[in-house]
Amino acid sequence: MAITIKNIPVLEGATAEDFVRSADENAVKATPRLSASAKKRLQKVLEKSRSFRFN
Repeated sequence: MAITIKNIPVLEGATAEDFVRSADENAVKATPRLSASAKKRLQKVLEKSRSFRFN
């Protein structure tokens, strides 16, 4: 049984230029970092997830 492959839209013209411009602007921005409190909260979630048991 064959599955049809959906066409992937291709950006052209002004839309493509806007996309590239936006991507270039975002590429130079600083990557957000987690705060110390956020890291602690994530660590607690990770520890709880490891000890979780289904009944």
